[in-house]
Formats: sequence, C-alpha cells, structure tokens
Amino acid sequence: MKSLNMIAGTALLCLLVTGCASGVTREAPDTPEKAHLSAGKQVAEVSVILTEVAKEKVVDNLKFDPGELKNHVQRAMDARSLINPAARGRIPVLTVEVKDFRVRSNFSAVMFGFMAGADSITGDIVIKDAGGAEIDRFEVTVSYALGGLAGGQDSARMGWLYEKFAEEAVKELTRE
Repeated sequence: MKSLNMIAGTALLCLLVTGCASGVTREAPDTPEKAHLSAGKQVAEVSVILTEVAKEKVVDNLKFDPGELKNHVQRAMDARSLINPAARGRIPVLTVEVKDFRVRSNFSAVMFGFMAGADSITGDIVIKDAGGAEIDRFEVTVSYALGGLAGGQDSARMGWLYEKFAEEAVKELTRE
C-alpha cells in the first residue's frame, strides 16, 4: 500500500510540474545589440500585433484577447519603470508579435484537464529604435495544461497565460 501511495504521489508531482511551462528562445543568445532595459533605459510604448496565423485563429477563438495581453505586459513593465511615453519618437518601442495561440474550451479544460492539451501563447518580443530599425528580438512561449474546477475556468487559465507571458518578457528584457 505504501508503494502504491508513493507511485501515485510521484505521478501527481510529475503532472503538476508539467502542467504549466514557459520559456524564452533567442536565435543568437549573446548578441551585443541585445536590448537590456532598466529604469534609465526604457521604451516609449508597448503594442501587440497578430501574425496572419494568429489573425486566422482569433476569428474562431474569441477567448484570446490581444488587448488584455498588452495590458499585462504594459503593467509588468510599468511596475519596473521600463516605459516612458513622454519620450515617444526619441527612444525604442516594444511590439509583441503574437505568432500562435491555443485556448481550450471551458468544458474541455474542466472535464479533461491536461488530457485536452494545453492552452498556449507564442510570440516574439521585438524592440525597434526610434528610427524603426530592429535592435532586439526573442520568442516567449507559455503554456497551461491544468484543468478541473479550480484551474479550468477561462479567466483563471487566460489570466495565468497573460501574466506569465509578461513576466517572462520582462525577465528577459531586464536580464544582464
């Protein structure tokens, strides 16, 4: 009986660890032109755009809200004094290019949890200088596979995805 409990506990722990994931990918990880932001090195604004693939998906899935993603990224950057709208036209701007996303139906998330697949957002963080030249780009990917009554509600899943996406973006932008 004790070994059965240990197996069940290990399986549950593995499930919890793999239920949510996030990460950042850079094509050239240590490029000298990589933008490091700080309170003294800011961007003028944050915007969110959708690639053609994402535009096609949003028509069929209205649960994904680009405006809400922008709000989360902007709040995370505001909290660290990384945005200075007064300097628009003189300092870089940040654009989130949403490349792909998946949002499960509420029913699937609650009833089937991780077996219904994961909700996810994948997008590039692009920083362009005041002249429009790209000075930094990296990809942020976040996923959420948990479900059930507590973790399956649309607002809980989407809120976690937006928040984690913003957290990963800001962490990479401020990493020295």
